[in-house]
Amino acid sequence: MAFGNTNQILAERQYLRDGDVEISERAFNLVIGGMLMWGFLLNYLMVALFEAPIVRMAGSMNPLIFLLGYFALALAGNALITRKGPLLSFVGYNLITVPVGVVVCLCLNGIPASTVKSAMLMTAIVTLSFMIASMIFPGFFLRLGRVLGISLLITLVGELVSVLIFRSNAMIYEWIFVGIFSLYIGYDWARANTCARTLDNAIDLSASLYLDIINLFLRILEIMNRRKD
Repeated sequence: MAFGNTNQILAERQYLRDGDVEISERAFNLVIGGMLMWGFLLNYLMVALFEAPIVRMAGSMNPLIFLLGYFALALAGNALITRKGPLLSFVGYNLITVPVGVVVCLCLNGIPASTVKSAMLMTAIVTLSFMIASMIFPGFFLRLGRVLGISLLITLVGELVSVLIFRSNAMIYEWIFVGIFSLYIGYDWARANTCARTLDNAIDLSASLYLDIINLFLRILEIMNRRKD
């Protein structure tokens, strides 16, 4: 999931900007991989060590206040991610991963460990598959940015209307989200291979890929959990 104006950011980051230092392709990929691992590790530690208190805290809060707090942190992280500078991007990345970790704790609460492991494995397979596909067909995935953004917005609105008005949470939305986030992984990985190889870009792209993968995991988890029920 790209941040800000996708086309503008993509055009700007294809070239080195004033003060940027290019790093090797290996270092660039290692930073992306390391940042993804850091985000997933942070979420794992939140689930392993603080799941129960997080669930209690969230349950005792007013839902509106919880949502406002979540979006405030996420938007602050987004604002820092889009600014120039790896330090600001790293802080922004953490401001995104922490509230997402809270949501992961809530989503995993009460779900069997076997289901979680199966969802993790499926997420890893889909992620790797679409990364490989984006390297084979980069042009196709790079053209999807605007389409994916519109599709995601329409699906989110449709799901909200279905839940709030019709009191129905149809499985079809989960499958649509799986498709959208899978394509987003391919799109963001294709972007990573066209942007200038700088530390700042690596961290920024890690944030996009992190959100793609986490959202994909949560949707796959929901599908598997419903099937099990």
